[in-house]
Amino acid sequence: MDKIRNILLIILLFQFLVFLYVKLVYEQNITPKYSTVTPTTFENLIEDSISEIMDGAKELPQSSEYTIWDKEMIAKLNKEIQNFNNQVEPMGNPNIALKIESVPKAVIQEKVNKTTKEAVKHKKIEKKIVEVKVAKKEKKKIVPKIPISKKVAKYAKGKLGQKYVWGATGPNTFDCSGFTRDVFLCTTGIKIPRVSRNQAKIGTYVKYKELKRGDMVFFDTEKKYTGKVNHVGIYLSKGNFIHASSARKKVIITNFKKKPFYKKRFLWGRRVVKSKS
Repeated sequence: MDKIRNILLIILLFQFLVFLYVKLVYEQNITPKYSTVTPTTFENLIEDSISEIMDGAKELPQSSEYTIWDKEMIAKLNKEIQNFNNQVEPMGNPNIALKIESVPKAVIQEKVNKTTKEAVKHKKIEKKIVEVKVAKKEKKKIVPKIPISKKVAKYAKGKLGQKYVWGATGPNTFDCSGFTRDVFLCTTGIKIPRVSRNQAKIGTYVKYKELKRGDMVFFDTEKKYTGKVNHVGIYLSKGNFIHASSARKKVIITNFKKKPFYKKRFLWGRRVVKSKS
């Protein structure tokens, strides 16, 4: 700190000598046309500078990594000296000018490098945060929505080969209406009636030509045709439906064209879930 103060005092002394030289040598050469200019006196400049230092407006550097005033203080002093130089030049003294040396390039470069490293570090952190947010959004987009009718068909096919047992409702054995009830309950949460004749009354009425995947199909399979519902299955696609067959004693897939008996005994369909196919 003592060295810094000594340097400052030397600078102020140098300023004093230059200002004194200017005042004594060139003041008499001032022409009348510049008589209205009121130059800044050296005494006022020194007094203002010392007052600012004593009052704390201009602080001496506290960190050991600096040996001269910081850039902001130097800029202020240069501005004051420039104002003085502007007043000296009209007096016929263009070669006399004062200037305080700027901060060494090494010091400035060190501060720039430090700031750049911090900026790069912050940018990397921000980039990682953005990447995590984007990844979360992409994960949400990846999950596709599966149509309910597709879920119904997939679950039903998973029961292929399960044994037929009259009155059974699953999960490993079924009768025809117990099978359809289990499928819709496990895939849609819809609790349809237990027996086929009551199941035939819910949902939307569907004709044979209008059947879509997930529709229930109802039949009269008794030897003597009466037109009353006594069997039910679930339509898949391309003329296929899945059902728990009492004749085959298990869950099977039957095609209307290959088994014309079921097409003849078909009564109607009922739609409880929407389907695109």
